[in-house]
Amino acid sequence: MKPALTTAMSSAEVIAAIRGLIRRGQYLAAYDVAEEAATHEFQPAFTPVARAEIQYLRVLALARSGNSKRAAAAAASLQTTLPADLLPPALAEDIAALSARIAKDRALQAAPSERPPLAAVAAAAYEDVYRRLGRSYAGVNAATLWQLAGRQAQAHDLARDVLKVVARETAALTGPADGNYYWAWVTRAEALLVLGDTDGAIAALQTAAVGAQDDLGAHATTRRQLRFLCHAVGADPAPILEVLAQPEVIHFCGHMTAPPGARSRFPHEQQPAVTAQVRERLQANRVGFAHGSLASGADIIIAETALELGVELHVVLPFAIDEFIAISVEPAGPDWVARFRHCLGAATAVTIASDSAYNGDDVLFSYAGRIAMGQALNRAASIDTRAWQLAVFDGDESSDKAGTAHDMHQWRLAGGTTEVIPVRSTRTSTTAPFITVSSKRVIRAVLFGDFKGFSRLHDEHIKLFLATVMQPVAEVLDRYGEHVVVRNTWGDGLFVVIDNALNGARLALDLQERLQSVDLVAAGLPADMGLRLGGHVAPLVPVYDPVLRLPMVMGRGLTRAARIEPRTPTGEVYVTTGFAALLRLEPDSGVTSEYVGHLTTAKNFETTPMYLLRRQDAAVAR
Repeated sequence: MKPALTTAMSSAEVIAAIRGLIRRGQYLAAYDVAEEAATHEFQPAFTPVARAEIQYLRVLALARSGNSKRAAAAAASLQTTLPADLLPPALAEDIAALSARIAKDRALQAAPSERPPLAAVAAAAYEDVYRRLGRSYAGVNAATLWQLAGRQAQAHDLARDVLKVVARETAALTGPADGNYYWAWVTRAEALLVLGDTDGAIAALQTAAVGAQDDLGAHATTRRQLRFLCHAVGADPAPILEVLAQPEVIHFCGHMTAPPGARSRFPHEQQPAVTAQVRERLQANRVGFAHGSLASGADIIIAETALELGVELHVVLPFAIDEFIAISVEPAGPDWVARFRHCLGAATAVTIASDSAYNGDDVLFSYAGRIAMGQALNRAASIDTRAWQLAVFDGDESSDKAGTAHDMHQWRLAGGTTEVIPVRSTRTSTTAPFITVSSKRVIRAVLFGDFKGFSRLHDEHIKLFLATVMQPVAEVLDRYGEHVVVRNTWGDGLFVVIDNALNGARLALDLQERLQSVDLVAAGLPADMGLRLGGHVAPLVPVYDPVLRLPMVMGRGLTRAARIEPRTPTGEVYVTTGFAALLRLEPDSGVTSEYVGHLTTAKNFETTPMYLLRRQDAAVAR
């Protein structure tokens, strides 16, 4: 949850708010706050240095969120517009090194065979900044990247040089409270590791950790880089990374409970024992973030315990709050409603997966659960930590389309591990569960697209457009066969429903890549014509369309997807949070998403987080 800015805030307060979000690994919120602070309402009251720092933090948050493409463009613009000679030395170095930082990210994300030349490019960029400004941050990055590029002699020379520079910088520090304390000691640790001194590096990291215990963003950045460096120098990464261990992320789930004396999969009398075990598991694993729902029983017990321990709670509900209370909270007794409302009010974020009524569709519970799982995995990836599932479970592996067993199965399919707190069910085979299994709606991926420049075409261009542009579109759709549930066009409009998020993402990127190979000018069409695609994954209602005389799907999710497309840049694919979360559940998919900020969709339908789809680079070494 991002803090609300007011024009009464000083630049120092705004900068502190943004840096606080980055420290906690909340890069998306940090980017949004920096973007808001850059508006005309705030800027006139800020000094040039404050404006420069806010712009730097905006790009930094974007880069750390994984959106290297947009961050690179923003960094290049920033470096050409800011007066570097008027900035404090540390900020001037940070800004000057932004492009090198993004080049480093590309190198670290590349396949091992492609990494050395990319690392050399980033190393040269960092070394240029180091030679110009003489500061250790750029120097140690250059040394590490030369090591990854296989140029050990150059790496060692720079590392020894950096140790001299950082010794002078460290001597000037006032103590752990100094903002540069952490980075100075991390720099020393990294330089020592380049030179093969593992013990010295661990000792320096232990000192560094004292100065940034809650800076999850700094720890994540350091851990990723040190992991690569350990592989390059042949060191065991485990003891080194353990020094900067991050709080872990959980997805939680479990059975609902019932009033005292009633039969249940999670009987009332077992609640104290389960609560004690939940506390023990959360403390033993140093959990910092919890994602899940808030049904009576296991969900609320885990959420309450997490909040008591200072864990950040993120709630996903399948549909509107009042209806959820009536279905999943009140049946256990009135005290659970008060507990529900307390947890909901204390949550950092609340996501309503569907703004339509439940209507007996258990698929909405499954949909919400998968969104919570994807959010947990996305959060863990952003701060370089472990995500796992905590489940309160009676051991009954049912075939229900929603519920604890279903959530555990989905988590396993995504490659996750589950810690189970067992309970003894008292439910008999004739005891009906609170939720009646139904599946009127289906979860499908939806793509809406149109072609920029189509309105400029005249009648003589229409057949050219169909042959040159729409024919390749049809060929790509044909490759997906039965995965395409619905396809339709109207003029330049494109409407596609696909069976799941992964196929939807692959199809969308295949469409864009195929159209990029089309020579529009040679065909006599405008050179700037291009496809923009918006995507959403949502519950939809299967129907028969009496006009088209074809099977169709309809629902609120179509409106949301349709409103995204007009805000999408030409040649790109924008998708919703739900799409991004469900895509994260597909391991080794070759497709990923990057946050692009909160966008107001067409016709002011909503303001919502948006993600850019892209091909996934080679997996980072672990």
